[in-house]
Amino acid sequence: MGNLGYLTKEGFRNLKVNKLMSVASVTVLFSCLMIIGIAFMILVNIEAFISGIESENVIMVYVDMDASDYEYIKLGEKLRTIDNIASVENVDKGPAYEKILSELDDGLRQYLSDLDENPLPNAYRVTVSDMAGFDNVVNEIKKLSNIQRVYENSTLARQLESVRNSVTYISAGMIGLLLIVSLFIISNTIKVTMFSRRLEISIMKSVGATNSFIRWPFMVEGIIIGIIAGLLATGAVWGIYEFALGSFTTMLSGLGGDVRVSFLDYAPYLVAAFVGIGIFTGVFGSATSIRKYLKERKFVELDD
Repeated sequence: MGNLGYLTKEGFRNLKVNKLMSVASVTVLFSCLMIIGIAFMILVNIEAFISGIESENVIMVYVDMDASDYEYIKLGEKLRTIDNIASVENVDKGPAYEKILSELDDGLRQYLSDLDENPLPNAYRVTVSDMAGFDNVVNEIKKLSNIQRVYENSTLARQLESVRNSVTYISAGMIGLLLIVSLFIISNTIKVTMFSRRLEISIMKSVGATNSFIRWPFMVEGIIIGIIAGLLATGAVWGIYEFALGSFTTMLSGLGGDVRVSFLDYAPYLVAAFVGIGIFTGVFGSATSIRKYLKERKFVELDD
């Protein structure tokens, strides 16, 4: 435990001694994580935009005019038992008729008010959970009795599902590609760092230091660099997101969706992911890059 504490302190000390390369490693890792974070938040907002439109794509189920109140209630209970239904909302014909009358001019309002009966049927507003099963839900609803008409827009549902899948696949591919590029860049940055310190490693080997004794301080450096870069990247993504949120929200809202995604809802996940990626890349890069300098040799020939 004493050796472990000493080696950990050496890792912190090495960061101060090699300030330039430490700053370079943090900067490269920070830049890569920031780009990944921005791409992720864009994906989250697009998903929220699509979900907002999907929530408006409801199925209206109009009840037979001759159906009794009991049959109306039983129909609602049957609708709620269908799989893939998020909610079933009663649309009573009385309030619906009053709302329509309030939007008409005085003459037409007076004419309709003189009618003895409400010409509107009772209805249910059905919201689907997964748009992929939209058609199945519609088919199940049409099998029920006491239904006058089912109004739905299956074409829009299929289009939204297609857009969602395309956005998910493209975004996942971009984030994966950025992650691979980040690992490659970070690995090369750490290799440069190790190359500049090859004499230090060689001297430690020449005085009998074991591979793990040499490797541990570099691993500690990688962990610290990963944590610092992860926290800085989270803060940067937060600032950029809040700055651009107004314009982004206005643009998507103008297309018919209401987007209000709070960064704080995803901040814990981003912090965990960024710090985890940072630690992994720092440790993995340090461990693989130092391996070639831990071979059994006493000295390193330096150029004049």
